[in-house]
Amino acid sequence: MSMWLDSLSVLTAEWRLVTAILVCVLAGQAVIGWGLQKLFGDSLTSSERLALGLAGWIVPASLLSLIWYVTGFDGLFWILPAELILTLLFRLKTDPSTRSGQRPKPVVSSTSLFLLLFLFLSILLRLVYASQATFPLYFDSAQHYSLITGILAGEASGTFAFSLTSYYHLGFHFLSAFIASITQAEITRVMLILGQVILALIPLPMFFLVRHETKSDMAAWFALLLSAFGWYMPAHAVDWGKYPALMSLGLIPFVLSLAYLISRQNSGFSARKRWILYGILGISAVLSVFTHSRSLVVLGIVFLAWFAVTRLEKLPRRVMSLVFLLVVIVTIALSAFILRQDILILLFDPYLAKGILVTALVLLLAIFAWMAYPRLTLVSVLSVTLLLASLFVPVTIIPGYRDLTLLDRPYVEMILFLPLSVLGGLGLAGLGENLQGRFVWGRVASLLAVGIVAFNSFFTYDLYPSDCCVIVGNDDVAAMDWVADQLPVDARIGIASTTLKVMISESHEGDVGADAGIWITPLTGRTTVLVPSNLDFSQRAAVDYLCRAGVSHLFVGEVGQVFDRGLLNSRPEWYRPLLSMPKTGVYEVTGCD
Repeated sequence: MSMWLDSLSVLTAEWRLVTAILVCVLAGQAVIGWGLQKLFGDSLTSSERLALGLAGWIVPASLLSLIWYVTGFDGLFWILPAELILTLLFRLKTDPSTRSGQRPKPVVSSTSLFLLLFLFLSILLRLVYASQATFPLYFDSAQHYSLITGILAGEASGTFAFSLTSYYHLGFHFLSAFIASITQAEITRVMLILGQVILALIPLPMFFLVRHETKSDMAAWFALLLSAFGWYMPAHAVDWGKYPALMSLGLIPFVLSLAYLISRQNSGFSARKRWILYGILGISAVLSVFTHSRSLVVLGIVFLAWFAVTRLEKLPRRVMSLVFLLVVIVTIALSAFILRQDILILLFDPYLAKGILVTALVLLLAIFAWMAYPRLTLVSVLSVTLLLASLFVPVTIIPGYRDLTLLDRPYVEMILFLPLSVLGGLGLAGLGENLQGRFVWGRVASLLAVGIVAFNSFFTYDLYPSDCCVIVGNDDVAAMDWVADQLPVDARIGIASTTLKVMISESHEGDVGADAGIWITPLTGRTTVLVPSNLDFSQRAAVDYLCRAGVSHLFVGEVGQVFDRGLLNSRPEWYRPLLSMPKTGVYEVTGCD
């Protein structure tokens, strides 16, 4: 009960922001859905158009945010509600039943209504997260905040120069800046709530893909449930502040689903429609890469898998079966090797720890998926194999990224749920086909599968922020306000840091902020210097290190990997406390010669 109260508290406090985001979603869906109807006609059901339109809402919303950035005109937002109204009126006007005086056909089917109900309930559940998050979690979020602030300030040259040299996925930031500008909401709240809405929308393409391939509503619902609540990924990506990666997980399935549709019906299109579809596909793919550069790798992997499987289909079935067995063996070998790597072993944590029951169910259903839908099953399994293999493929062409691989462990970890959800949905449909003529047993099997996922989610799924990644507390917020008011603008503040290591190489990827100090520069404009959180401040060598780095002050955070205040207090001749709060503090470095 408290969960729903927390959700309603966020909705009550942030209703303008939530409404603006939902208008973006529904207007984007209306545009994509209308286009799908014009291009594919009755070959798509209303529920399939709805699901795929909701998956592609980011495309028109992102394009509008870029136009807004160029023009600086907030009034562009009103195009969205106007477009929603006009689309509905146009559909009613062109409905033949309205012209003949008959009772109008429903705008959406019952399945579509249940999809909308599922979506809005999911959004309500996801808003629970924002009820207990003071700031977006982890160190990445502070960088996202800075980029969004720069976009809002119109710092085009600085923003793009920085993106080219250090940061290379800005789609989320432009969309966030657009929403923050029209709602006048705090950027931190925009990030938190937009992230949760995106998270709620990510599963919709799974419904479309499985429904269109199998013609089974039950299988489609099961794939939707798997991708939404089967594993704690991709929701845990928000705890890591991976907002651009999360947004790319919404766009990648849309691009793949559109490509799947084109490949299935390409021969039935006129030349004009074909070029329109290719244009939409190309724009969507570019926006996906603009949102997160590693989308290009994922799209390449899936397209490669699809190309290989379409060629294999021309060979005898036994050859394809042999290849499938070989791919499974390679996947098992790769997984076994990854499980022996200290850094990479965490990749399977969502799927083998709390998610072992659901993963085992999907692997069992994958047998039936192969029997009934060999093409899409082999594409899914081969994609998993290539995703795992990408962790070991070095990328040496980008200067300054010596140890870079095609994909890193966190990205693969958060994207594996996609092929697994497809396998689960296909498998349930395949099981139903095997039980054809035994309706009761088919229903029992479906309900049992749904029950297992629901049971696992009820006991293992956490909608609230993870303690592992919270680095800002209430005292931290008050302390940063004090820093903004009391410290000189030329202060150089030492903040706690730790090393980041997500690649398989021996070296680490650099130092990152470990507590709320990472937010000081974005919020106050003061310069910060990363200092190891485990530095022994009682030793003279520590003071010398700070003096060489030009550190004039130290910020001690409330949560995270913070400096040891006991060591600082043990040397009053070197560190003078300026602000002492129960859980945080600010010190002046006075021990420099």
